[in-house]
Amino acid sequence: MTKSINVYDLLISCPSDVSKFVNLLEKQVNHFNNYFGRANGVIVRCRYWTKDTYSEFGNSPQDLINRQIVDSSDMVVAVFWSRFGTATENYGSGTEEEIERMLSLKKQVFLYFLDKPIPPSKLDHAQYDKIIKFKEKHSNNGVFFTISNEKTLATKFRENMELYFDSIIRGSELKKSGGQKSVLWVDDRPENNVYVRKILEQYGIDFTLALSTRQALNCLKNGSFSLIISDMGRKEGKSEGYVLLEEVRKFDKQIPYIIYAGSRREEHINETLRRGGQGCTNIPSELIDLVIRNLLNS
Repeated sequence: MTKSINVYDLLISCPSDVSKFVNLLEKQVNHFNNYFGRANGVIVRCRYWTKDTYSEFGNSPQDLINRQIVDSSDMVVAVFWSRFGTATENYGSGTEEEIERMLSLKKQVFLYFLDKPIPPSKLDHAQYDKIIKFKEKHSNNGVFFTISNEKTLATKFRENMELYFDSIIRGSELKKSGGQKSVLWVDDRPENNVYVRKILEQYGIDFTLALSTRQALNCLKNGSFSLIISDMGRKEGKSEGYVLLEEVRKFDKQIPYIIYAGSRREEHINETLRRGGQGCTNIPSELIDLVIRNLLNS
């Protein structure tokens, strides 16, 4: 039986010191295609300048690469390690230009900084300083991860791809289920959850942030929400996640309540369920799955 397949082009962008990891990234895309992609009608095709560009004259090399493979790609995975790369006409490196172009086009960017040791004698400090400045520039955008080795890079990249495409697929289901999905997220350090919120926003979810139990209860009194996410310990106390859950259940027995904290031990999950919550986790992918499943079920 034939079925429709959605094809996406992924640009691989990195300076020369990371080029040896291109095959590793391509293997993760193949793994994604064979499992998640096959099950969900998605195929991702890799593009890399040494394999997918052709000889042409008339503009600067980066302008030609942009025209041939960058601007027509649907997303980009970019990795920095010790080198920022060679400057182009308008940017500090080709990789920087490709990232910024994709961001300006509001396309998906998977960005990683490899924090793997390198012998001091081989480190170009000027190049590394540029990486630090670029990282600081995007520190509030929630678009990157710092990872310690190639194995973690492979795992995190595949996980992020699956989350991204899940947001497209189940996001469509969520929108069809009707009504705006508004979530109250209670955490006195909301900056720690920027990345997860950005992923969930891709499903079409709105967030209201509360920094305390008192503020959360005031939000619930004056607004309408489809689900609550809470941390556990806050300045108010070590078990504020349970305190808020108990207060919520006094006037609302139905709204899904998920605790996103430092533990997912069995006894903590069972205690959350016993108190009337829907789950407890410290893993971003599990949180996202809990949120979407509960919103779809509700």
